[in-house]
Amino acid sequence: MQTEIIKIIHENGHFSIAKTEEVVQQEFFIPNLNKLAQQVIANCEPCILANRKSGKREGFLNPIPKYDTPLHTYHVDFIGPLESINKNYQHILTKTFGNPKRIITDQGSAFTSKAFNDYCVEEEIQHRQIATGVPWDNGQVEIIHSTLIPVLTKLSLNDPTKCYRHVDRLQIILNSTVSRSTKWTPFELLTGVQMRNKEDLKIRDLLMQELEKQYLDQRESMRKDLKRNILKIQAENKKTYNKKRKKAPEYQVGDLVVVQRTQFGGGLKLRPKFFGPYQITEVKPRDRYTVEKVGDHAGPNVTATFADLMKYFSH
Repeated sequence: MQTEIIKIIHENGHFSIAKTEEVVQQEFFIPNLNKLAQQVIANCEPCILANRKSGKREGFLNPIPKYDTPLHTYHVDFIGPLESINKNYQHILTKTFGNPKRIITDQGSAFTSKAFNDYCVEEEIQHRQIATGVPWDNGQVEIIHSTLIPVLTKLSLNDPTKCYRHVDRLQIILNSTVSRSTKWTPFELLTGVQMRNKEDLKIRDLLMQELEKQYLDQRESMRKDLKRNILKIQAENKKTYNKKRKKAPEYQVGDLVVVQRTQFGGGLKLRPKFFGPYQITEVKPRDRYTVEKVGDHAGPNVTATFADLMKYFSH
């Protein structure tokens, strides 16, 4: 009876815990009112779907393992939409370098298609898709895009359909630029030598002969330095990131949860902040989960998500 009274009063306006207690106390005396009010509100479906999660954001930074083998992992994404051009370009990396061990992508339709999945299975490539709404999972390629897109835009202001003409030049610049994380250029890490540009063409072949003798030892040394530098940056980033985070709940298969809406278009600001309920069907590493829709409501039927974008449907 006490719980029902609190529930009726709360549902009149879906008040906060403090406001619900205040209204109840105007008419009733209920022992342990605060505890009961918390329990009622924690299980109120409209509040679960509409209220934002409070407190520190959940989930610590879990850097992707790094390997000292070149071309082990490709971080892949599309940029666009770009201006239409009259050329049908297709750049196939595997034609020159063979297959990577792993590909990391978002959940764009090009990467979730059956054809792409079949290709990865046939070529024995591990395909890892990042959770929706968690772009930092594929941060390596997102960082490149944040540089590439504005530069391409500036270079092709007069004719955006000719942006492809600048891609080769930009690629050379990016591949010959020292990375903050690795302390080396991508070209040096892959080949063991510095990129030869127009100014370098005057250098005698004698230098190349000496470099050839040092090549194998130098390349191995660089790759070890690469791994140390990346691990150092990861440790620093993880420490800074985790200061503002708390441990994520350990959800289990079968738990009922709601999933945060990650896109708000026009007219959606007053829509519920979460979709649900969903049932967890798979527990993945690093606080990732696969969930499946339960019942008839808005939201995708099946999706991958992250603990910080979820909360329990009921307690």
